Amino acid sequence: MEKINILLVEDQMLTRMGMTMALNRNADCQVVAEAGSVQEAKQLLKQNQNLDVVLLDLMLPDGSGVDVVRFLRQRGSDIKVLVISADTNQETILQLVEMGIGGFISKYADIDTLTTAIHSVYRGIEYFGKDIAEIIEAVSTAKGPAEEMFTGRELDIVRLCAKGLSVKQIADVLCISTRTVETHKNHIFRKLGFNSTSELIRWVFDHGIVRS
Repeated sequence: MEKINILLVEDQMLTRMGMTMALNRNADCQVVAEAGSVQEAKQLLKQNQNLDVVLLDLMLPDGSGVDVVRFLRQRGSDIKVLVISADTNQETILQLVEMGIGGFISKYADIDTLTTAIHSVYRGIEYFGKDIAEIIEAVSTAKGPAEEMFTGRELDIVRLCAKGLSVKQIADVLCISTRTVETHKNHIFRKLGFNSTSELIRWVFDHGIVRS
């Protein structure tokens, strides 16, 4: 089985050690490099050509995780970025979304949720946690009754997403394929007038539906 090669950028050594040990127990994930600062991350990104995902904390001693993402974009790198943070503000979230990060997950997430997020961004599927599904419901309410906008199956998927279920878990619950779940999610986005999660996030902030 091909492993997902991860660069972990986290300044707290004990946190970094714990995450590395937990991720390396996963059959298809491996932390191949670790950094505790922006400068260390940049150096490792220059040296390593086989990285798939950067697991990135935002609060670093010599700057912000945003600086790491900017460095990647300036180099034209296609390495996926999953931001993991305890808290951030609206401006930072929007900035990262505009820079094309693959996802954002709470630092308090359990290891199963973290590995699900890593697998998602590795496959090119945006992952912003269950809060985004809850936002979808809020947007549908703002634009019109959800029952009138979505089919019964689409409503099922939104509600299961809001409970924190992954695409695979939703597929298992509804006895459908993961591809079908993704198709329904795309239909939901189109009905709301969005083509991506990043567009959705910007809209909800701009219209005050959620606040950081």
